[in-house]
This record gives sequence, structure tokens and C-alpha cells, in this order.
Amino acid sequence: MTEKRKGNIMLTVKDKKFYLNGEEFKIHSGSLHYFRALPEYWESLLTKIKAAGFNCVETYTCWNLHEPHKGTFNFEGMLDLERFIETADKVGLKVILRTGPFICAEWENGGLPAWLLKDPSIRLRCNSEPYITHLHDWFRVLLAKIKPYLDTNGGPVITMAVENEYGSFGDDFSYLAKVKEIYLEAGIDCLLFASDGSGEFYFCTGRADMDMIQATDFGVGNAKNEIVRIDQFDNRMPYFCVEYWAGNFSSWCEAACYKDSIEKTKQDINDMVDLGASFNVYMIYGGTNFGFTGGANTTGPTPIRYFTTSYDYDAAITEWGGYTQRYFDMKEALERDAGKPSGIPVPPSPTFQNIGEVALTECANLFDNQHIGNKYHSTTVECMEHFDQNFGYILYKKVMDYTCPVDYVDMVDMRDRAYVFLNGEFMGMRQRGEDETAVKLPRTLVKGDVIEILVENMGRICFARPTYLGDRKGILGGVFLSSHPTVGGKCAFNWDVTCFEMDNIEKVNYKEGTETKCPAFFKGSFKAENQDSCFIHFDNFTKGYIFVNGFNLGRYWDRGPQTALYLPGALLKEENEIVVFEAEGLKGAPVLTFDDKHGLGDHNPEVIVK
Repeated sequence: MTEKRKGNIMLTVKDKKFYLNGEEFKIHSGSLHYFRALPEYWESLLTKIKAAGFNCVETYTCWNLHEPHKGTFNFEGMLDLERFIETADKVGLKVILRTGPFICAEWENGGLPAWLLKDPSIRLRCNSEPYITHLHDWFRVLLAKIKPYLDTNGGPVITMAVENEYGSFGDDFSYLAKVKEIYLEAGIDCLLFASDGSGEFYFCTGRADMDMIQATDFGVGNAKNEIVRIDQFDNRMPYFCVEYWAGNFSSWCEAACYKDSIEKTKQDINDMVDLGASFNVYMIYGGTNFGFTGGANTTGPTPIRYFTTSYDYDAAITEWGGYTQRYFDMKEALERDAGKPSGIPVPPSPTFQNIGEVALTECANLFDNQHIGNKYHSTTVECMEHFDQNFGYILYKKVMDYTCPVDYVDMVDMRDRAYVFLNGEFMGMRQRGEDETAVKLPRTLVKGDVIEILVENMGRICFARPTYLGDRKGILGGVFLSSHPTVGGKCAFNWDVTCFEMDNIEKVNYKEGTETKCPAFFKGSFKAENQDSCFIHFDNFTKGYIFVNGFNLGRYWDRGPQTALYLPGALLKEENEIVVFEAEGLKGAPVLTFDDKHGLGDHNPEVIVK
């Protein structure tokens, strides 16, 4: 617990300026999401932020991981928010918290728990029951943990957001007022702010009331004009950019998406410093969408963009803790503003290890290991959320109890990627927004045939038109058996359902060798000389997930742009187990390569610090 400092007062605003402890204070912050980095690296990363001259760190909180099931809470390991705040305080950084409940952040479902979607009538991000009741229950737990760390209680948390970019979503002022009311009831008495896109279209519905601070978000290239647009809406506000997008995220099946040039970032930071503005660099460190946490976005029914495992963001500090030129440009600008160096040496760049090739020598077919899933029988095809499933894959199985002249299987409203099997043989794959046509079978169905459909959740939508928020997974509209690819058939009822969360792969039963049909698990082992990090290249694999010592590193996909997964060295031991779940099929021997090549395409070159 942070030791209480007597005489500390809350961050305040006067004459368009921030004041802390009665002295003018310019917020120079960088975003680092604690849930996108292993806790073993928090102090090192925060020290790098401090060494560049920043005085704050900003983070979201992720409701969906903290409360994976209603009433079950997790604040351990990577989710130890209190430890993160204490570490920031130890390093000498103030903390900006954005607790949502919706955070966007290219994060699965925008941080909202999947279990909210089990109720088909629920309405999100508005003053509607039962959403408000669930939100109140969550905040009662979260805010009690945060309260002791507020600056009013001697802690490092100087300001908190109410919701997130709500001006991009809706206009329910009663909802924003309810969120603020819950904060106040919980004793959250620090300065509160709203964060919205730049311009009156966003500002006009983003705040609970006019007494709140209005902050803004924008990207590179025109910061000195964007940040002053706050004046057009409320000229009492300090210039405060909560998200200055220095870089960008990437999506699968697209070229690596970096926001803009380092030169423009340098100009923007200097311009904001010269204006006396407060700002938060999003992201100063991007990190990783470990496991199944990467989200998706869309501006309509299609296309759907699914975010890569790497959230490197082309940030000042790389996914693996190195430095790009952005870091030193920002450091120069901040030290110029302060009139002195940060006083903290820049920590050295990380070192890597090259383990080389690792052969996987055991295998296990998924369909032979259905005991690792949760089993149900359902009259109708239902979504994942109906079965209390958050992540992973869902398998629908139907045994034909009649013979019928149909040879097409049609999946209506399938999300996101489905593999169709007949008597264990692969018949075809379909993907949401890419190819959703009926799957042709080689013959008509007879009594005793087994139809199986394996559907992957590739990430719930986190940013889109409001109508796409609440992105349920699996098959929503039903399965139809037809004799024609475009003519409606008969609805198929009575399914056995198995939900694979992939959170208990230690129970998989393997056999020696690698001869098996996919989807399948492949297992091997390797030695590590130390706990230096490295990158895993999956050239002989197509699509799936990689686990090291039981930890899910995230999704790989041969479509790119990401061609290797980051393996944090803190996960390594002398003897290590690696498991690959391959959904589609090998392109060669099941061999992986561990080396020091990041696999992020045109990532800006690193600056090595020794």
C-alpha cells in the first residue's frame, strides 16, 4: 500500500491550467496497459517512461478479464492493478486511470464481459437495466481497490475518466451521470474527465456534465491545430490530449499499419510542449494481445478487421522493451520543456536468445479430446454466450436420425470462422464477411451421418457503429440443410455442443508422432539458457495458438502481417513445454524456430542502448 503523504491535494484546474499541490502541473503521460505486459516487466517499462521525462502513466482497466464470470473476480498476476499502481508510484510516476467500463483499446469486446451478452435483451452503454446493475456490482469491487490510491488519500492516482469516447457512441446523458454517480458514491473524489475525438461532433455528448474536464484524442500530423479545438466547445478547459496516437495497431490479412512518420510525431510533441499543453502518448508501450484478447472493428457488416496478437503500435518502446527513435525525440522535447535532463539513465536495450529449431514430437486430435471442453445438448444452435463461453472454439455436432436428399450445410449469421466436417472429414471453411456461402457435401445425407461444425471466436467487435457492439459468437441464426446453395432448406435441430475455452490444455491426451488430422495439438519441449526473450516463427503452420509452459501467447496466422510471436523471457525455465493448436493443417514438419527476429514487417528500426 502506498504510504499516505500528508498535505497532498487533488489535481485541480484554474485559468486553463492544471495544478497539483498548488503548483502548475503539465501532464506528460504515456499509455501502458498493465494487462498487455507481464508483471515481471512493469518496473522496467515504467522506469523507461520516467527516464524519457514523462511524469505520468495512463492505463485502462479490463472488466472482461477481471470478472470473467459474473461475481468471480481476478486481480492476480497480470491483472494485479494495485501492484501496478504501487510500482508506478515507486518509479515516481503519477497515474491516470480509465476504468471504462467500455475501453475500446482494440481489446476483446471493448473490455465488456462476454457474459453480459447471454441476456438477449441487454442494452449496453446506456442507462438500462440489467446493464446498470452489473456495472454497479463491478464498480463496487474495482473502485474500492482504487480509492486508497487517489491523490486525495496520498496516492499517485491524480485523475480518472468517466466512460470512454462516449461522444463517438451515443447521447444518453443520464447514463454518463449514472457512471459518475457510482464513482462519487464509492468515494472517488479525484478530478474526473471525459475523453473524446477532436471536434464538437464528439464533444457535445461525451461528458456527464459541464463541470467535468473535457479532453480530446487525435493522431499525428496536426497536433497544434487539433488540441486547441477544445476552445471551440469549452474555453475554460486546459489543453489536454488524452490519446495522441503515435503509431497504430495492425490487423490480420492487411499490411502492417503504422500511423505515420516519426518526423511528424517529433513535430507534434514539440508543438504541444510549446503550447504548454498536457498530453498522453497512446501508446508509449503497446505490448501484446496475449491469449484470445485481441478485438475487432468494422464500419458496417463487412469487412471485419481482427487485430494481430502484437499490439506493438510502432510505439516509442517496442513490444519487447526496446526503443524506437520516437522515444528519444520525446525525451528531447520533454527535457527541453523541463529545462533539465530527466536525471534517470535510459535502461539498456533488452538482449535476446536464439534457441533455434524446436521439433514438436507428440500430437492429439481435438475431436479425440473433447473431454477438455464443456458439453451441452441443445435443441437449437445457440451462440457461445448462451453456454457461458468467453473465448476459444465451439463445436456443434449433429447425428442424422433420418435420410434426406440434401447435400449443402448452410450456417446463418456465423461468427467468425467455421470448419465443417462430415463423418470426421473436412468439407470446407467459411469466414464471416469473406465467404458465407453454404458448404457443399460430396453426397446426400443418410441416417447415421455425423455433421460437425467448429467455430472460432476471432475477437468481439470493440469499435464500430453502435449497432455492432455486443458481438455474440458461434452460430446465431441456425444451421440449415439444403439441396441448393442459395435456396433455404430445413432447420436442423438437436445438437451436441462442446465449448473449448482452451484454458485446460494440460488435460489433452497425446500420442507419439505427428500423424493426425487437424484441428490438433502438437507438443514438444526445449531448453533455455536464460530468461532472455525471443520470437517464435511458425512458417510450417497455418492458423492457431501457441502455448509455452501453459501460457497462451496468442494467435498466429500465415496470412500475416505478423510472422512471429513474442515470447517473454520471464515465462521461460531451464526445461520448457510448448504446445501449438493448429486449426487448419501443417505446411511441413511441425517445427518452430526461436530467434531474435521480431516478424513485424516494416517496424521502425530500433535504437540500441547499451
